[in-house]
Amino acid sequence: MRAIAVLVVVLYHARLAHVTGGYVGVDVFFVISGFLITRLLVKSVGTRGVRALPTFYTRRIRRLLPAATTVTIVTVLATRAWAPALQVRDIAVDAIYTTFYGLNYRLASEGTQYLHQDDAASPFQHFWSLGVEEQFYLCWPILIVLVAWIGRRHRNALLFIVLAAVTAISFRYSVTVTKTSQPWAYFSLHTRAWELGAGALVAIACTRLARMPRWLAQLCATCGLAAVIASAFCYTDATAYPGSAAALPVVGAALLIAGGCGPRCQVERLLADPMLQCVGRVSYSLYLWHWPLLIITPMIVGHPLNWFARLALIWLAFLLSILTYFLIEDPGRKLARPNWQWFSNAGLCAGAVVGVGVLVIAHLPSVVGHGHAATVIRAQAATPTVVQEMRQAVAQGLTVTAAPSNLTPRLDKAAHDLPPDDNTSCHASFTTVTQGPCVYGDPAGTHTAVLLGDSHADMWLPAFDAAGRHNHWRVVSWTKSSCPAADITVFNRSLNRTYTECDTWRKDVLSRIASLRPERVFVSDSENVAGADVSPQTWSQDTLRTMNTVRTTTKAQVVLLQDVPVPAYDMPSCVAQHLSSVRSCTFPVDKAYSFPKRHRTLGADAQRNGFPVVEPRSWICTDERCPAVVGNMLVYRDDTHLTATFSNWLTPMVSPLLPAG
Repeated sequence: MRAIAVLVVVLYHARLAHVTGGYVGVDVFFVISGFLITRLLVKSVGTRGVRALPTFYTRRIRRLLPAATTVTIVTVLATRAWAPALQVRDIAVDAIYTTFYGLNYRLASEGTQYLHQDDAASPFQHFWSLGVEEQFYLCWPILIVLVAWIGRRHRNALLFIVLAAVTAISFRYSVTVTKTSQPWAYFSLHTRAWELGAGALVAIACTRLARMPRWLAQLCATCGLAAVIASAFCYTDATAYPGSAAALPVVGAALLIAGGCGPRCQVERLLADPMLQCVGRVSYSLYLWHWPLLIITPMIVGHPLNWFARLALIWLAFLLSILTYFLIEDPGRKLARPNWQWFSNAGLCAGAVVGVGVLVIAHLPSVVGHGHAATVIRAQAATPTVVQEMRQAVAQGLTVTAAPSNLTPRLDKAAHDLPPDDNTSCHASFTTVTQGPCVYGDPAGTHTAVLLGDSHADMWLPAFDAAGRHNHWRVVSWTKSSCPAADITVFNRSLNRTYTECDTWRKDVLSRIASLRPERVFVSDSENVAGADVSPQTWSQDTLRTMNTVRTTTKAQVVLLQDVPVPAYDMPSCVAQHLSSVRSCTFPVDKAYSFPKRHRTLGADAQRNGFPVVEPRSWICTDERCPAVVGNMLVYRDDTHLTATFSNWLTPMVSPLLPAG
């Protein structure tokens, strides 16, 4: 079973053999672990009571820590040598989290944050499952000891009842939390504990299950194996998981183990194949090695891997796992030492990982440019001279070779160079549906403008805020992450479900705008927020429907602020890798839109319907290319958003949209 579990995980991560739901292998591991550990605990606690706990934890240390420490240190050092400079620190921090088995909650937290939704995968991401297991085993042995002490004569029956209750409650959490926040459901202990509990229930019932007839054992094992394999091939990344969908592989794994408790059957003989036994024996090390290899190797070669290269890496991971098993895992398990020495060794291993992580953080690759400190024109109002000089600065940005030493924001701080409302609820997060007044510009201004849309509207707030202060306009910013102003229901990748909060927020904001009665409303969206299956005509119609609603309910002038050209790659990382050749990070205008027809159709339809259209492309690019750096400013903070610094610099371009008077 371990072999099947690890193989589906590895093939899924390597994108091989069409194993689209291979993540269910982790669920199978949870069930196996729950079964084996519970059997061990029940037996040892029954004979030794609370004295069994130190030995139990010692076994976990001997089983897991030596190999995990080895892989972690090697991975941290490899990423320091080959990972993009801006990723090294986060990877080192992940390594420190793995030491204390807390990475699952770090990943859950980042998975619900808009700023992290497009982050590159960490080479330690797979350690989340080890965190769930070890968190479970901090509590579960103590619970068994308490139940054994309270129940005594009816220990197993009471333990079964308690565990069944814990499993049912956890399963309910898994279903409900998956509907609201999949990252928390996927990575959290309280939504995964039921999977370990399912294995534990089989362990407690194992004595009775041993008396089942052969035909029933064969049926349980066959159905269980079929359920696990079916879920591995039928589920996809779009499956709402874990939720109720996890019941198929979890119940399947539990049935497979239950069938193995009975008389020997055909499925058991199949799983006894020597090759499967070999893979199962090294499954832990294979699980540890395969993911870092798949993540770090493309960093080394500088391009994505084809299927043959990924297959070769899996074989390399298998060879490394065999070496790790015989040189580290097996000797560690057989090494006879008192419990206190093993606890000391655990502290030394943790200290070694933390020490390496801190050392790497203290000596990060330099991301400071060596070019001459640059200056650039700065103004608040638009005059012909100012506009001309700003466009000249953009054109000169295409000639920059070495990144200026005073580049602003710094490359390692660029991701946090955000509009002022990103630290408040005024730029609504994924699950937020209400906002405050969110007034910027001149709060005492006699004119009111509203900025409406997703984060591509929000990134203009620094410019609108400055222009509003200069021209005495109140600027109300009501924006929401990944939620377009366009009247369309979208799918949220981070939540992995239909973005219902977006529809609720949009309806509420349109009502508030109607009550506010502003003079101008600026609508701007990322053209990438809608799926590729949305036609240009549909996108245009949905956007214009919202704009017409605003126009008829407020009598405001509704302005379409078109989307900006986007590099489609992380700009700070690109500049960090090309500090002496920044021109490598510029990109052509004709490749600057993922959906160019969508862009053109919306602009033309808006003008045809009487809506003013503002095209910011000429503010950011020349007719042919778009720069990465203008003067001493970094233009993009990621792969699609302008930095707050550059947005503020564009105030003279925005200022005419809020005329003084």
